[in-house]
Amino acid sequence: MSDLVTNADLVNAIGILGVSLYLGSYAALQTGFLRGQGYLYPAINMAAASCVLISLMQHFNLSSAIIQISWITISLVGIVRLYVVQSRLSFSDNELLFIGDVLAGLPRQRARTLLDTGLWMTAKPGTVLTRQGQPVDDLCYLASGEAQVIVDGKAIATTTTGAVIGEVTYRTGAPATATVQVTEPMQLLRFNADKLRAFVEKNEDIGAILEQNMANHLRSKLVSMSETASRKPAPAARKTAAA
Repeated sequence: MSDLVTNADLVNAIGILGVSLYLGSYAALQTGFLRGQGYLYPAINMAAASCVLISLMQHFNLSSAIIQISWITISLVGIVRLYVVQSRLSFSDNELLFIGDVLAGLPRQRARTLLDTGLWMTAKPGTVLTRQGQPVDDLCYLASGEAQVIVDGKAIATTTTGAVIGEVTYRTGAPATATVQVTEPMQLLRFNADKLRAFVEKNEDIGAILEQNMANHLRSKLVSMSETASRKPAPAARKTAAA
């Protein structure tokens, strides 16, 4: 009798675990802690259905069993499909750099969706990417090369590989806060600002990752500019006065 009670308790506990996984994954999906495009969500649902199916050993119900088997099958098909799609994806070296710098944490098939909206270009020295006081038409990612950041006619910083240009103003359409001019031959990825704004509004998961990574880039840029400013020598007038 004790063995039967123990087995029944174990089966019930497995069933409760399955229900918890069902509810937990759905709640996480709805609150944004979990995304449905990766492996995790179907894997959790497959585990949940398996647990509930095991619990039916205690009190079998055909309708419930069919639902759980169907849920397992659908989740498995989703996982296999995702694997096939990802295995067929191909990225250039520059695209992989962009994903690592700007889309870290985003599934690759979603990254492909965003990349397909951009245009890779080669920029010659002298090319102006943004002009201070004028609207920002594009968001640019620098895969190679170098550019100067100029404010009020003075070069205040240098941007190199991995930099994002226009991240401050592309969302709002506000004028550029600085002029950015290419100083070395550059490979860059350009996104039209209007089209990108419309895209991220329809693809909130991509927009969230993009905003998070661009915020990190902006913080790094501000720190770099601050360090550059702090290393500048004191004005000549001060040196004369001190002498």
